[in-house]
Amino acid sequence: MVRWLLLALVVIGLAPGTFLRTPTGLRQNGAVVTVTPLATREGVAGELALTGVWELTAAHGWFGGFSALVAAGRTKLIAGSDRGWLLDIDLTGPAPKVAPDSFRFIALRASTRSEVVDLEALAHDPASGTLWAAYEYYNRIERLSPGGARAHREPPEMERWSDNSGPETMVRLADGRFVVIAEGSKRGEALLHRALLFPGDPVKPGEAARFQFQSWPDYDPVDATALPDGRVLILLRRVEYAFPVRFDTAIAIADSRMIKPGSTWRARIIQRLQGGIFADNFEGIAFIPSADDPAKGAVWLISDDNLSAFQKSLLVRFDWKG
Repeated sequence: MVRWLLLALVVIGLAPGTFLRTPTGLRQNGAVVTVTPLATREGVAGELALTGVWELTAAHGWFGGFSALVAAGRTKLIAGSDRGWLLDIDLTGPAPKVAPDSFRFIALRASTRSEVVDLEALAHDPASGTLWAAYEYYNRIERLSPGGARAHREPPEMERWSDNSGPETMVRLADGRFVVIAEGSKRGEALLHRALLFPGDPVKPGEAARFQFQSWPDYDPVDATALPDGRVLILLRRVEYAFPVRFDTAIAIADSRMIKPGSTWRARIIQRLQGGIFADNFEGIAFIPSADDPAKGAVWLISDDNLSAFQKSLLVRFDWKG
């Protein structure tokens, strides 16, 4: 009985209950976002130097739930929420700020009465400005062109991926290939996650190469970002079912040149976030190159507050020395 009560409390803590948050309001309502620096530095360990922590808040009822992060050039991040919203984060100054009126609803309509809103990953082409979004529940990838054109596809290789733990991780490599990794592990293989390597745009017809990503016990891949040297940073998350719920986060690094069809892609953990405010649900990672030396730069993380009063929307920056 106690176990079921604890589980119920955890579910309530993760649920976007209107009794815990302000009314959601209308989708066309604007959001005034406040970016507040936090002094806390305890709870991180590893090879990367922590250089900033900020909390994002807004009175908008749909604000939060950020489950994806991607770099759009050297001066902007785009965050995506699992409720189908995007947010532009301006990095031109010493501290991040949110671009005015950039919080916007972009989800697809599945039918006259339902929408595709479970956005879990983003990818971006800096040359064309094209954005790709991966939707977990539908195992679908959508392409959003700068001019407003949209197209989507449900790759047949993802047809059997779980509805609730599908394409959580997607990254576009420098040569235009795409890596997509399932959040859920393979049946009977707790450490192995189904993964695909697309030769180009995943929305266009074409066969993807299948491989698998090896994680760590209880950790699932939730996002990734490409580095200039061909390596990839993979964000990993572990859930601790307590009340309130706690999360452990790790950043792993792997070489994209080691991905082979049918093989197992392995990584090495270089950073951990555990305890204090860092025991939150980090689901997005992005690398921003330095203007002076593109091999160096900053690694950014964003957390998903699950639209819950018990969690925060945090933006975290680490120094990347190349």
